Amino acid sequence: MIAFFFGNSLKERKYILTIIGCCLLSYTVFLLFQFYFTEGQMGVPLDDTWIHFQFADNFSNGHFFEYNVGEPTAGTTSPLYVIILAAASFVSDNFIFNSIFISVVFHILSCILIFKLSLSIFSGTEIKKLIEKLGIDIYDASLLTGLLTVFSGRFVWAGMSGMETSMFTFFTIWAIYNYVVNKGKPSEIYGTSILLALCTISRPEGILLFSIYVALRVFNCIKEKSLRANFLKLFVSCFLFLVIALPYFIFSYKVSGHFFPNTFRGQGGDLHILPGLTYLRIVAVYFCRDNLVTGLLYLAGFVYLLLNLKKLMRGEFGNMTLILLWIFLLPLVSSFLVPNWRHHVRYMIPVVPFVNIAAVYFLSIFIQLPRLARIRNFLTPKPKRYATIIIASLIYYTVYAIAYGRNTDNINDQQVRLAEWVSKNVGREETIAVNDIGAIIYLNKNRVIDMAGLVTPEVLKYREYTWDDNLDSLNSLLKKNNVSYIIIYDFWFAEYMAKYGDELTFVTSAILEHNTICGGKEMKVFKTNFK
Repeated sequence: MIAFFFGNSLKERKYILTIIGCCLLSYTVFLLFQFYFTEGQMGVPLDDTWIHFQFADNFSNGHFFEYNVGEPTAGTTSPLYVIILAAASFVSDNFIFNSIFISVVFHILSCILIFKLSLSIFSGTEIKKLIEKLGIDIYDASLLTGLLTVFSGRFVWAGMSGMETSMFTFFTIWAIYNYVVNKGKPSEIYGTSILLALCTISRPEGILLFSIYVALRVFNCIKEKSLRANFLKLFVSCFLFLVIALPYFIFSYKVSGHFFPNTFRGQGGDLHILPGLTYLRIVAVYFCRDNLVTGLLYLAGFVYLLLNLKKLMRGEFGNMTLILLWIFLLPLVSSFLVPNWRHHVRYMIPVVPFVNIAAVYFLSIFIQLPRLARIRNFLTPKPKRYATIIIASLIYYTVYAIAYGRNTDNINDQQVRLAEWVSKNVGREETIAVNDIGAIIYLNKNRVIDMAGLVTPEVLKYREYTWDDNLDSLNSLLKKNNVSYIIIYDFWFAEYMAKYGDELTFVTSAILEHNTICGGKEMKVFKTNFK
């Protein structure tokens, strides 16, 4: 395995070591910004990370997928990450360190593997001819892809967030790498299906990638008139996928009555008739912020693909086909299902490495256009000039390094600070209601009613009622569970506060001077006085 990641040729090893060195430099830069803004305090930039800590801590103690002990719930969209975090806790009980270390490992492996995937794709006869028109060889083009990924500020932010994002990214790259490198081998379809199943239990978006993969395989079989000959392979591959991926979704249905985890509905997930155009615009903006050059190539590539659908159907894009379908269909499908752009549009971050491959690929096509003669004459004579494209990443690389520090400081100053207040003022046997349940519950272990519904699915069910019935049911739930304190962003629950605010007494709050990541500037604590 070590030999695989360090390559075969001297040049490949040299470039992989370059990627590793740049990754380590990035981690150092981001940690320095974190320590600057937090005054030396370690932390994570999302309350969601703390939610994983609580799930993993309980899991390690035999309470599988229980946020409140004894109450199973499908409150995480990444069951595999919970298991890995739980396993790591047997080595170290510092969940902050463990989570950052794990996500960093997957980040660095993703950067190496995207280089190797690029090398494999660019080695294809037709694509290699295109790459050579850039005036660089396939190794340099692959290094360009790798370094664009390393210096994507958003991807580094995700890789140090302690979340599952980099793990999901790694499995998607590995799955497509296996598909490309082992295409034609009898075992390829089984290995790819297993890897895509691991993607799916890392994040549910893996279902889409598996669907694209299967559809592509079936389409090719129909085109080659070999569907009957390959039917058993397709069936077995789908069976393998389901054996690994399906149990958690069955668990979700059993405990909540819904196939997808609570998070899907908690974030407004549903099938919309029209796509979220605002969401698609924001996704495009963030890709351009990652790197203006690669972002524009991504958008131009989408238009190019639409104009060349016949070539796509004929398979003329070769090994790029699966990647192109993935990077364009994921935002489009998400715009119909969960058009959520919070936290730096983090659900699109896993496609960033693939956008970089596509950008280099489209650049090799577009650079031949007469209108781009000046750009061609600037870049192709001296390969080192391609470094200017990487430099375009550094503006928002710095922005996200600052964001990483500020985001962590926000979580420490609000969620962690209120967790400390709960520790001093609320008994461990008391039940509390919270809308950001991560740090406050992990650090205190109080039983919680989740006002956002992620681990209390009854709250999500109430949203289907009329407003009055919704509010009455929510209040009855809080009373029935003897909730003693409610810790919320009160403006999230303006209707509830208007109707039942007289049953609550304000106690304290945590106010942020500059909010960059939290759900509100002020999170308030109320003592309940239910009538």
